[in-house]
Amino acid sequence: MLNLLFAILSSAGIFICFKYLEKFKVDILLAIIVNYITAAFCGYFLSNSDFHIQSIIDKPWFTPSIIIGILFIVVFFIIGKSTQKAGLSVTTLASKMSFVLPMIFSIAYYNEQLNVQKTIGFFLAISAVLLSIYKEKHDTLNRKYIWLPILLFFGAGTVDSLVKFAQEEFLSSGGKEEFSTLLFAIAAIAGFIALLIKKENLLKLFQAKILIGGCILGLVNYGSLYFLIASLNESRFDSSVVFSIINIGIVALSVVIGIGIFKEKLNKINVLGIVLAFIAIFILTN
Repeated sequence: MLNLLFAILSSAGIFICFKYLEKFKVDILLAIIVNYITAAFCGYFLSNSDFHIQSIIDKPWFTPSIIIGILFIVVFFIIGKSTQKAGLSVTTLASKMSFVLPMIFSIAYYNEQLNVQKTIGFFLAISAVLLSIYKEKHDTLNRKYIWLPILLFFGAGTVDSLVKFAQEEFLSSGGKEEFSTLLFAIAAIAGFIALLIKKENLLKLFQAKILIGGCILGLVNYGSLYFLIASLNESRFDSSVVFSIINIGIVALSVVIGIGIFKEKLNKINVLGIVLAFIAIFILTN
């Protein structure tokens, strides 16, 4: 249960970091690249294994880590574009609801048992997420760009599903530090390539607010992936339940943080969503 709790806390920490990056007008792409570099170093220094290029290439999780690392930065770009073109509300909805895909993947591919109690818990979890992020005043949806949030939904869900696949097939007996290190390093390299394509000045990475914000984001980002894999490895719950608990916990905690720190206001539907979140967690963990 501790791994689940830390996974929720670190993932909610990402929400806080992005809020402050926005508040201090930090270039998100540059901060994201510093974040991936920091996360890669975290994995390197926390690992007990020696890193040798040939031994890493020979690992069975080498190819999945490259795919996931590239998808990390791609999904980030989609989030940015979708927010600008399709609207914030629909982008947030697509991002938050993407946990449904790894949940379905875990049940279908690994034949996880689906009983009445779990079905009710899943239904409440989905409802909790939808209600918790509901806003009475929606930004206008540009239907021309509706494909962006749809792509985000499948992209983010695919990333989590691939993490589940890698954990189940390659990481159940260890290696999550090395896997995470390579994954974040690949994401950082992909980010550098994106900067070069955009012809950005790489010296901008060394601005104090970008370095500080990116490093803090990298610490919590590494923690979120590390504890997600640890939860999938070590908790007594099925993977579909783990994804549900973590995601509704993130949404509920993010809403509470939004109220306490950023003075955001809740409507009655949001309150109902938070209540359903705790009910769903209780049902899924019992």
